[in-house]
Formats: sequence, structure tokens, C-alpha cells
Amino acid sequence: MTADAQPTTTPTLGTRPGDLPEPRCPVIDYDFADPARRATLHDQLADLRTGCPVGWSEGYGGFWLLSTYADVQDAARDHERYTTTQGIMIPPTGASMPVIPAELDPPEHTPYRKLALPFFTASATARLEPEIRAIVRRCIGAFAADGHTDLVRSMAEVVPPLVIGAALGLDPAACADIRRLAGTFLSSAKVGLEAKIKAARELEGWLEEQIRARRERPTDDTLSALVNATVDGEPMPPRTALGMVQLMVVAGHETTVHGIGSLLFRVAAEPGLKERLLADPALLRPTVHESLRIDPPIMHMARTVVDDHRRADSALRRGDKVMLNYGAANRDPATFAEPTNFDIDRASNRHLSFGTGRHRCIGEHLAVTEMTVVLEEVLAAIPDYHIVGERDITKITWRGGSNTLGPERLEVAFTPATLAVD
Repeated sequence: MTADAQPTTTPTLGTRPGDLPEPRCPVIDYDFADPARRATLHDQLADLRTGCPVGWSEGYGGFWLLSTYADVQDAARDHERYTTTQGIMIPPTGASMPVIPAELDPPEHTPYRKLALPFFTASATARLEPEIRAIVRRCIGAFAADGHTDLVRSMAEVVPPLVIGAALGLDPAACADIRRLAGTFLSSAKVGLEAKIKAARELEGWLEEQIRARRERPTDDTLSALVNATVDGEPMPPRTALGMVQLMVVAGHETTVHGIGSLLFRVAAEPGLKERLLADPALLRPTVHESLRIDPPIMHMARTVVDDHRRADSALRRGDKVMLNYGAANRDPATFAEPTNFDIDRASNRHLSFGTGRHRCIGEHLAVTEMTVVLEEVLAAIPDYHIVGERDITKITWRGGSNTLGPERLEVAFTPATLAVD
């Protein structure tokens, strides 16, 4: 069985049976793609979690929104009632093929995940860390002497595409284009579909060239190893290889762009936090995880209902789209004490920002390491960096794509520094 073939376990969805006797939860007005609502997004999600934890929205063709930690975790782990094979994005992107293995369910999903996982383990990431650190130091060196910068533009948008490029063996010169194209086709529904599709096709074409070149003449890099591997004894079909590589390239950097931006904002904005980190580097990683919890780079993912069933007081029907809202789940007071507080001393931080279950993000070690190195190097080079402008997290401008969220910009000032780079 290949991913290009139709898996025998994939349900045929999209039709709805006759009305069920139970009424739906009242229709909710939730539009993540509306920039005007992002400042109050978490307030709205808190209201939904309390009053309508499984609510129906008419937006983007209609979808259910799950907002409690328990519901989101359960749906993410239950591939028998919630399938990924009908797409994982609300609204959908302009991609022309499923991303592998994220849009496969077990058992088809399993061999592809096993194939990719060894390249993103903790030990594999540790071997890459010196290169990550060198990339970050070169990036900081480009602005350290200026005394001011926008850390979103100069750090958050620059480092992640270079890191995923290094991890896969891509030409560093192409990383800026990867960032531009991925940012367009993953953009919100407010961007025209034609522009999204055009960017998706351009990125797909470039990746197809990379795959073709490495199949014709393999090189000593991760991308060559991936695209020339076999699954169940058979070579991966070209479209399957493209779907897998596209997921790694796009998800491997787009989410970290927003994660770095939010992290550097929080460290500067939270009273006393920077001073604690400078005094105790052991707190760096807990700070990264708390930033991921309270400001998840991926706010939600999607599933499709396989069989009619009830959740809370709502009747979910075969073919219905379901939004698993990680942003709401990560602030559920039933799981996290004082969930709106940024607290790096939490005894347990079981956030869902990397998902959970069999579709948990395989790149989590790379993302956490990358964010930790960025924070460590920024504090070492420009320890007195401070925000110029609005420090209130509820008043800054947020930007996002189909399901991502991070600061639009982060203007900072600091004592100019001379940084020695390789």
C-alpha cells in the first residue's frame, strides 16, 4: 500500500444523514483568520470553553470547535472516530497533495512516521545543535552592533528556514524563498486562494526538483536518505515523497518562526523573567515550554468525523469538520492552574502545542532546541534588550496563517555589541 493509493481504511466522507433529534449547540461566531479579533482571541475561547465547549461555526464550510483540554486530547488520539485523511487545516491550504504522514491514519501512517522519526530524535537534534548555534550567532552578528532591531524580521523569520535547510541538506541560498512561498500559501483565508495556490505550486515545483536530483544522484544528506528510502519494500511514489518533504520543510520552519517571536517577546515583557534566566540558565527550557503553552505557534488542527456520535451536548455527524483548538486547551483551568499566567515554575506542563498521540509532531526536539539556543544566544549577546513600544501582550499586533499565530513585529533596543562569529 502506498500513500498515493486510496487506503482501504479511509472512510468516504462528506455526506450527512438525516437530522439527528438532538439540537446542536448554538452557532458560534469564531473566525481565527480575522486579524481584528486576534487581540481578544483567548477571551473568546475562554468563553466558549465555559459556555459552549463543543460549538458549531458556519465559517469555511462549517466546523465544530473543541476547546477543552480533555476533548482536544481525546479527539487527537482517536483516529477511529476522527480521521486526518480528509485534511488537517481549516481553512485548507493551496497544497495539491496530502502531507505525509500527517494526513494518513494508522496503519498507513505508521511506516512513514517510522521512516522520518530517526532524523528528528533528541540525539539527532543534539548532533545538529552546533550548526544551529552557528546559524543563530551569525544572525545576531548581523544586527548586534546597531543597538536596535525588529527581532521578528531579523531573528524569527531568518533562523528557522536556515535550520530546517541545514537539517535536510538544502541550499542555504534558497531558504529565503522557501520562507516567502510557505508564508503565502499557509496564509489566512483573507489572502486570495489564487495567490495561495500559485505559491504552493511554485514551492512544490522547487521541492520536486530537489527530490528528482537526489534520486538521480544521491548525496550525503537527510533529504537524499528520505526520498530514496523504501516503505514496505517499495520505493516511495513521487507524489508521496513530495508530500513528506513538503511537510518537513514547511511545518519544520513556519511554526518555529512564530514560536521564536512569541518567546522573545515574553522574555522581555514578563517582569523579572529575563533576570531569572540570566542568573540560572537551567530555566531556559522550562521558559520555552511555557511560551509554547501560553502562545502556541499552531493554534489548531483539523479532523473529520468518521461516525455519528455525541460530544458534550452536541451531535457530531459523519463528514463534519472538527477544529482541535490547542490554544484553548492549553489554557484550560481544569488542567493548568492559573492558566493565563506565564509561570515557568509549573510542576507539570503537559501542553498540546506539539499535538498528542500518533500524530504528535516529530519535529518537537528540533523546535525546542532551536528556540532554546536562540534565547540563550540572544541573552548572551544583548542581555539588556528591551521592547520599544507596546509591552502589553493583549495589545500587540498578532499575525497568522491558516492556523498559526505570532507577533507581527518585535522592535527592541539594546547596548550595541560586537559579536565574534565564524
